[in-house]
Amino acid sequence: MILVDTSVFVAWMDPSHPNHAPCTRALRVWAGRDQLGVSSVTYAELAAGARSQEGVDEDLKLFERIELSFEAAWRVGQRFRQYRPGKHDAPVLPDFFIRAQAAVLAIQHLTNDRRRTAVWPELDFVFPERT
Repeated sequence: MILVDTSVFVAWMDPSHPNHAPCTRALRVWAGRDQLGVSSVTYAELAAGARSQEGVDEDLKLFERIELSFEAAWRVGQRFRQYRPGKHDAPVLPDFFIRAQAAVLAIQHLTNDRRRTAVWPELDFVFPERT
């Protein structure tokens, strides 16, 4: 299982997004290797992005839905508290939730966001290739 980050879904769903092509390729490549998952946190973020529930459900129908566990929620709080951002790097709590889910489940995490990866040394990150 590979947990796909909201940043990848947003780029994939928007053909005008600058990362649309690499994210589309990454989803195709990784889907050929393993089952892809979507976090309930990503679902909430997509809802906040003014998309329709029907449209999001249709887009995500081939992805395994992964609920947030209490163990992952605890890890989120612990890591978020420990993280000390620089002046120009305000952490985003949903990013911590999604990464904690991947860490607790010991699965890879496909993301465009290369920030704060050091906070999750146990997590195996994969990134879309930019060509």
